[in-house]
Amino acid sequence: MRYHFGFLWRFVVFALPFWSAEHKWMNRGRLALIAALTVAQVAVQVGLNSWSARLYNALEARQLDTFLQQIVTFVALLLASLFVFSVSLYVKRRLQFAWRVWLTKNTLSTWMAEGRHYQLGLIAGDHDNPDGRIAEDIRVTTESAVDLGQSLFYCILLLGTFVSVLWELSGVIHVEIGGTVIAIPGFMVFIALTYSVIGTSMALWAGLPLVGASNLRQTVEANFRFGLARAREYSESIALIGGDTDERIHLQELLRGVRRGWESQTDSLVRIILFTTAYSVLASPFPLLVAAPRYIMGLITLGTLMQMAQAFQQVTAALSFPIDNLSNIAQWRASVERVMALQEALGQLQEKLGENRIEVRHEGDVLQFAGVRVMEHDAVPLMHEITAEIGPGEHVLIEGDTQLCHTLLLAVTGLWPWGTGKVTLPADANIFIASDRPYLPVGALGEAVCYPLALGVCSPTNIDSALRRVGLSDWAEHLGVVENWDHVLSAAQKQRLSFARILLHRPDWIFLAEATNALDEATQREMAQMLVEELPSAAVVAVGRTGLFDGFFRRVLHVEAETASR
Repeated sequence: MRYHFGFLWRFVVFALPFWSAEHKWMNRGRLALIAALTVAQVAVQVGLNSWSARLYNALEARQLDTFLQQIVTFVALLLASLFVFSVSLYVKRRLQFAWRVWLTKNTLSTWMAEGRHYQLGLIAGDHDNPDGRIAEDIRVTTESAVDLGQSLFYCILLLGTFVSVLWELSGVIHVEIGGTVIAIPGFMVFIALTYSVIGTSMALWAGLPLVGASNLRQTVEANFRFGLARAREYSESIALIGGDTDERIHLQELLRGVRRGWESQTDSLVRIILFTTAYSVLASPFPLLVAAPRYIMGLITLGTLMQMAQAFQQVTAALSFPIDNLSNIAQWRASVERVMALQEALGQLQEKLGENRIEVRHEGDVLQFAGVRVMEHDAVPLMHEITAEIGPGEHVLIEGDTQLCHTLLLAVTGLWPWGTGKVTLPADANIFIASDRPYLPVGALGEAVCYPLALGVCSPTNIDSALRRVGLSDWAEHLGVVENWDHVLSAAQKQRLSFARILLHRPDWIFLAEATNALDEATQREMAQMLVEELPSAAVVAVGRTGLFDGFFRRVLHVEAETASR
């Protein structure tokens, strides 16, 4: 029980910032309106309960005028019910989506910033499939929270209202125990409470495994989606290397995990449904069977009997909230746990990255490596210390183990924190880092060339000129064409496009992380000559082999691997 209350408290702390965020008064107003409409829903149910008594009394007395009046009353109650429920649904959905947008934006702003989306994948923890957590779990978290919250509020109001109605209708019965007559007022209330407590207790016991089963299913479903997305992303590489069979086996194994999760949840749901079905079927005739003897003995009218039965059903319906929503609660809780785990992992990312960190500063006007030594996550050294200084306008090649040199560049950008020493980057420098696999967003070609700048920053004339300068003149006429350019362009064309970005960004510090490994030597020399002509004052630091660009680099920094760890 303490565990459940602990979860609820953590959720309250997790949810509170939304109600104090931007548009807080609008969202608070929506919540207040939902509460008022929920009260109106209960009022409609009270009206229908009272109406049923008058209707059945009119039928029992064969009063046609009263019967016709009740038809008019029913129409009015029906219209009121339709209005209240439709407006409530509209306002509720607006609140749900507003909360989802706010939470998604907040999570994205933390995840997709300062390379956290990359760093998070380097450390262990309960934060797998962040894309699924952001897209699906946040949706379930916000939508179900509002749905369950309104449902709980409705059930509380329903219980408080119809307990008093049922108490009044039940009257007093006299029970003789051991020669003593005991008067029991509101006996139907006690029967309803006992009925609901027994039913709820049995349902909670039957559905206890459902929370774990729901969490398991959401995890394996997310793993399967991720596997499919990864296969799609690397489809060309998989096809070229002939890895279709291995990839299919891997996806089928993930599918088997989905099946296990599905079956586990199905077993739990079957237990719940068997009980809830029997419970709901019995709830309808049970109050009639209990109260019918008083009607038969002439102590109450038919209208009172039916009103009492409906009030009993409303009380048990309110008390059966845990039973009716057990599956939804389990799914909601699993999603909340996944979203909170992701946010906690992002919040504690720097702490989880460890103590052995390479310090990165922005000051001065040169790039300095002061005793820099890249390490593994577990502090095992990967390279010998490097101390060097690179000034503005210099062309320097970092030569050595390719993966190690690439990791060193990641350390310069702050994406690889593990190690010792200090990296000093020029303050306020315009830095551009070109990789071997440039990212191309889906959209117009002009946007892909200008990325990550907004398209409006780059004029069509400049984009056209840059494409022609790097040998992509054939594509200059397609700037407005929307495509998945990562699949349309070849590896060499994408690397040429990366140099077009350099021309548009006009950086004064350029880092080339194997940015020309798909180009032939003649094209590499062409790109080097272009940098000299277009950006003569820019410093260029590249990772590659000795002789890259045929004399373009005036200095070479050798990175030596730590032999004991390689």
